[in-house]
Amino acid sequence: MSFHTILLVQPTNGANRTYSDFETIAATLDHVASLFEQKLQRENPRSGQIQYRAEDLFRFIDSYKEFVALVFDQTTQAYLPRDKEWIKDRLLAHFSQQNSAPSKHHNQSQQRQQQNNRSQSGRRW
Repeated sequence: MSFHTILLVQPTNGANRTYSDFETIAATLDHVASLFEQKLQRENPRSGQIQYRAEDLFRFIDSYKEFVALVFDQTTQAYLPRDKEWIKDRLLAHFSQQNSAPSKHHNQSQQRQQQNNRSQSGRRW
């Protein structure tokens, strides 16, 4: 079952806010992980690998002023707000289901292949 989800993020107290929408919660969670991976790549451009643990990803989420998922509920026909803790819980479950916790060792060619796979299948890892 898929649940349309809107991800709202605001890095600081400023007026800079963004939103993204996804057809599934899983796609939203993949996007959250990719936001963090992009940050790691910017901070370590010469690194051929990206390594992180769930705690690192959670600190990234906590560093945002706002990080909220609005998940469509078919029963009420409304979007229900979900906070950072809900997102973190879902990330753990999501990566556990894929038999791959968010502790990754990627080289750049693997990342390109995964991006290609993601664009074809809508899933990562």
